[in-house]
Amino acid sequence: MLVFDELKKNDPQLRLVAVVLLGGLFILLAGLWWVQVVSAREYQSHLETQQYRTIRIPALRGKILDRERRVLAENRPRYNLSLYLDDLRKQFAVAYAAEYSRATNARAHFISAQEKRLGRALTKAERKQLVFKPEQLQQLGVQARERVAVSVVAQISEKMGEPLALDPKEFENAYEKARALPYPVLKNLDAGQIARFKENYPGGLGADLVLQTVRSYPSGTLAAHLLGELRQDNSSIGDEFSFFNYRLPDYSGVTGVEGIYDAVLHGRAGQESVQVNNFGYRQSEDVDSQPAPGENIVLTVDFDLQRAAEKSLLNHQGANANAAVVVMDVRNGDVLAMASSPTFDPNDFAQGISREKYQALQDKSAEKNRASQENYAPGSIFKVVIGLAALEAGLNPDKVYTVEPNPLDSVHGLYDVNHVKVKDTAPPGQYNFKRAVERSSNSYFIQIGLQAGVNRVVALAEKFHFGERANLLPRQETSGDLPTLDQVHHNWREGDTAHLCIGQGAVAVTPLQMAVAYSAIANGGTIFWPRLVSRIEPQDATAGGGTTNFPAAVVRDHLGVSARSLRILHNAMLGETEDAEGTGKAAVVGPQLRICGKTGTAQVQDSANRLIGHNYWFASFAPFENPKYAVVVLVQSPDESGSGGALCAPIAHDVYETILQKQNSGAPKILAAAN
Repeated sequence: MLVFDELKKNDPQLRLVAVVLLGGLFILLAGLWWVQVVSAREYQSHLETQQYRTIRIPALRGKILDRERRVLAENRPRYNLSLYLDDLRKQFAVAYAAEYSRATNARAHFISAQEKRLGRALTKAERKQLVFKPEQLQQLGVQARERVAVSVVAQISEKMGEPLALDPKEFENAYEKARALPYPVLKNLDAGQIARFKENYPGGLGADLVLQTVRSYPSGTLAAHLLGELRQDNSSIGDEFSFFNYRLPDYSGVTGVEGIYDAVLHGRAGQESVQVNNFGYRQSEDVDSQPAPGENIVLTVDFDLQRAAEKSLLNHQGANANAAVVVMDVRNGDVLAMASSPTFDPNDFAQGISREKYQALQDKSAEKNRASQENYAPGSIFKVVIGLAALEAGLNPDKVYTVEPNPLDSVHGLYDVNHVKVKDTAPPGQYNFKRAVERSSNSYFIQIGLQAGVNRVVALAEKFHFGERANLLPRQETSGDLPTLDQVHHNWREGDTAHLCIGQGAVAVTPLQMAVAYSAIANGGTIFWPRLVSRIEPQDATAGGGTTNFPAAVVRDHLGVSARSLRILHNAMLGETEDAEGTGKAAVVGPQLRICGKTGTAQVQDSANRLIGHNYWFASFAPFENPKYAVVVLVQSPDESGSGGALCAPIAHDVYETILQKQNSGAPKILAAAN
């Protein structure tokens, strides 16, 4: 009261102070009212949107290129027709209200019917039993969203003129876990579908095209076993940030180059932060870190030779043949081509292979790389090892050995090793080293192998590193089989040596191993580690980052045989393709590229030792005067009347013909060191 008494006095200054104070208090109260009442809804909305979700953004996967930088694996844009769930919120709400109204009306009718039946009103407890439970309300929401989504998809389907379907379970799972992200209803649209959508799309349907990067193999099945398979995998790798709310589709390599060099090709994922409201819908977004692209890998493979090998296998043996081709640069161990049949399309794995298609591949073991992943009895192509061992032991190549006729088959020879009779595919008669190679006489090579001794044969085979992996494709290689020196000293009989001398029994190889071996015979006796990857380089050369080169011509071993022995063997192998009695004449392409070859046949038996087929071989190198290429062909067939010369040499011919065409067209760079 003292304050008011003072104000009653005629004191203008005091009254001015009082007015100012009262005005300030009024402004404070007005501001508080504005914040607490008028702006409450806005602040509440802001509060609701202060939730962030992180999205993993995949990096652009590195390319895989051939030795001339032609693309074997790359990335291409893929357009998916997707629903934007946040654009459908109002439609979801309207549909939910309709569902709730229907459910409420149905409940009212039920109550009325019950009361009529009972002749009284329902009690409070009875009515309480009919109140909607949370799970029932949730199911109403599911039904409402499904109805909206199905309707939208049906409208889009009508506009595009093609049937589209919605998987309700998949849709609801996406709504619950990733409603801030587009939901695809049609993936991988072609140009025609994109055009129809753009032309007929009226807007307002909550759908649009979403661009996604997908792994692509433009040549389909070409070099599939070398490139390998991808699986869809969006997990973090290396030191990437491991926690994300959402993860966009990504890949990881499983086999082949894609698997071995996955960390290099994969790059580093980026991160995007998305602001969502309390309903989980997107409000805004911000890229926290850009993805770092993976690096490119340049292979030693030559596109043209790889295509020639695969095409020839298909033309001569069909798509389901069990076969393989390996082409190698004998001077440095570079793999120029490696084909395996049956094959597969790696695009199927990158884009999501169907269960039926995958089972079909499994049924014929199409994923197996038959050039490196399966053991085969080498048959007569192993005789070059026996021949070298015998020559190094002092064999006179001109000395004639007489092959005795088979009493039960007079047109073929027979060799008796301590009452173990080994049939000969060559006719009886007189053979020197050259003729024995040309006619592939079992009897001759058993004779000279026994004379040289199994110890010398096994020791030389170990120099070739048979029975060991080449470490070219980890998880896609087998070591093969070769008896050790210790094994041949225990429980070993001359009959075992006889079978070893003709490439049967205790020895098994891969086409890759034979390509390495024939390369060594061609180049003067050097065993190289085979090389598949030439270098690793950044996708964008202007962005910095160095190139990693893998050296060529890395020496693994030396055969330690004389130039004389190799020269004698070369001449004999040349006769295999050029002499009248030679069995590899079908490989010949002309005097510009003279070929040294060796055909072979080996029996294939099942676990019960029943004959179920044959391995047919043609192993070779060219040109005779200055070897550069080794070509090894394997065909496994149930046909007993086949031969390496009839089934395999024509495939080698096609490869050599491609080499010759490239040389004549002025493209000899296929053999230039890739680094």
